[in-house]
Amino acid sequence: MVDKLTGEAAKVLRKAVGKLPKVDQELKGGMMNEAFIVSGGRKQGQRYVLYVPTAQANEMVDRKLERNIHKIAYKLGISNKNVYFNVKTGFKVNEFIEGYSINAKSEPEDFKNVAKLLLTYHNSKKMSGVYYDPLGRLENYRKEAETHIKEFDKEFYELWDLVMSHREFLLSQKTTLAHNDAQRSNIVRRASDDKYLLIDYEFAADNDPLYDIATFGNNDVQDGVKVLEEYEKLTVVTDGLKRYALWRIDVSLQWYLVAIIKHYRGEGAVHGFNFLDVAHNFLLNALEARKLLED
Repeated sequence: MVDKLTGEAAKVLRKAVGKLPKVDQELKGGMMNEAFIVSGGRKQGQRYVLYVPTAQANEMVDRKLERNIHKIAYKLGISNKNVYFNVKTGFKVNEFIEGYSINAKSEPEDFKNVAKLLLTYHNSKKMSGVYYDPLGRLENYRKEAETHIKEFDKEFYELWDLVMSHREFLLSQKTTLAHNDAQRSNIVRRASDDKYLLIDYEFAADNDPLYDIATFGNNDVQDGVKVLEEYEKLTVVTDGLKRYALWRIDVSLQWYLVAIIKHYRGEGAVHGFNFLDVAHNFLLNALEARKLLED
């Protein structure tokens, strides 16, 4: 584990919290950031999370948009407080939420509470004015990945054609403010009051709200189905399962391509990831989502 941060990371921490705190934990698993839980700043007893962007992250993220939407979520009472944000470099420091990510621990009430959390966000009546454009992103990632390899897995082409054949249907859906990366690791259950909070707004923008439910199915397609069932109990949803399945395929194909790009850019060696394994797992996830359209 990293014991002490140096360079730009140290400068950021000194500016954000008054002095250089000690590193409590290096967080693993992020494809867009290295993250560190630190303690010992000017605010007694408060811990923080420092986010250090990866090489590709700033190319993919609108930092001003991320900062502004995080502020909206904080005012809604569904996120933690940001204390430092450099929109040019992507370095940021947020107050740490004492609790646990539901990625690490799952309980039966998770699906109901995740649905409530997402609906609070979607019903905020706030809009960013920027469309997330998940289909356009998918097309752009494919173009970039094709600069590295000539041919993808054969199942990729089948799934691509399926999603693109529903382009008009997907683009016709009403949009709200969306998180666009509401996977388990970005939802935290606060220990003090068991409240569910949404963190990490790098991809937040306007989108079909069911896209957020689709991103919850990153690890398991059925997780998203369960959240959708709870979400439909709270509000009127049309063509819910169809939208969920198509967006889930879209999400999986995006991360399939991003993982391939990261592999060939050499980021796996830097961050300790086998990105080709990541790509394969997302392809399997997309195939699982396709079964929902076949039932």
